[in-house]
Amino acid sequence: MGAAQLGTEGFFDLFPRQVAVVMVDFQNDFCSPEVCGGGPVTNSRNAEAAQRASVFAARAAGLGAQVVYTQQILDMDHLTGRQRRWERPDGLCAAGTWGAGLFIEPVRGSSVVVKHRYDCWQSPSFTGFLDGNDIDGLVICGVELVCCVLYAVLGAAERGYHYMVPRDLVSGQDPGDQAGNKAVRDYLRFNHPEHVLDSSEEILGRWRARAGQR
Repeated sequence: MGAAQLGTEGFFDLFPRQVAVVMVDFQNDFCSPEVCGGGPVTNSRNAEAAQRASVFAARAAGLGAQVVYTQQILDMDHLTGRQRRWERPDGLCAAGTWGAGLFIEPVRGSSVVVKHRYDCWQSPSFTGFLDGNDIDGLVICGVELVCCVLYAVLGAAERGYHYMVPRDLVSGQDPGDQAGNKAVRDYLRFNHPEHVLDSSEEILGRWRARAGQR
């Protein structure tokens, strides 16, 4: 059995209840066309990925998986002095703003956790959710590929979680499709091949088969 098969089978050895669908930063500032004003829409891929991920999360929850949404909130009081040098209080996802809100409605029974930087693993609420629900596997969905999604993947690998990244449920700003987004997709494809799936339907199909469903 090859390395790719070993990684995939390790994930699919888990029951859905041991898996969290991690919905990384599907927020208005990253996904809503309204943030583009009257100019060209530059986040259409993010909006499409958010809608696909929402459907997937609901179906996964129906099969027993846990669902958690990370919400990046810019709050200067939660940054170090060095970090504050590079941030403006009215930046992306500033606390209390419409832009910080979730672009999609959380599925029933899910949780929402706050993080104050790109890396969800720095959020005690996120790690507490995983520990409190005895999670051993992750399905990582979300935006933006070049930062928040990449941090989520690297953190999962570092901490020994079984994880899958469906290519259809991660995205970044449209202009990055031939640059930064492509670079991250290529990195995952070449360096984490056993953890990348072309379609999230494979996960649902395997879970349904395990449960004896069509």
